[in-house]
Amino acid sequence: MRGLVQFIADLRNARARELEEKRINKELANIRQKFKDGNLSGYHKKKYVCKLLYIYILGWNVDFGHLEAVNLISATKYSEKQIGYLAVTLFLHEQHELLHLVVNSIRKDLASHNELHNCLALHAIANVGGREMGEALSGDVHSLLISPCVFLALKAWHKLTLVARRNRLSRKRLP
Repeated sequence: MRGLVQFIADLRNARARELEEKRINKELANIRQKFKDGNLSGYHKKKYVCKLLYIYILGWNVDFGHLEAVNLISATKYSEKQIGYLAVTLFLHEQHELLHLVVNSIRKDLASHNELHNCLALHAIANVGGREMGEALSGDVHSLLISPCVFLALKAWHKLTLVARRNRLSRKRLP
């Protein structure tokens, strides 16, 4: 991803905040146009979502590209799926309207025989999932609890504990 490396280098070499902002706005316009044009390969979607993630981590507002991140979760290549899950966990929150689209992809990855896909899905549940997602996917996570793979069973138990603890804390905050 030479374009991503070059973009990061440009931002790090910017001597003033105005130059950094100008470069970020130029890149955001480019990414928005590429997404609007469509017909992007998985590699290019991944590269542009990585740029959006970097911009977001720097503290800039990223108000588009969330749907492309959700689409990356459905990819067959692990690197694309990984970036999609990372973007979803950073861009989306418990009440986000796109979260309903993610549930089916997470369910598919939980049912997969690929342990890496199982782990990505469990990670997303623990970091984004609220009560609704926990209830929708509890059966799928439970099937991993009784998995013959000890690593997956432990990871599933850990993620269930995190979700339960977060839900318990959010109920305590309510008046």
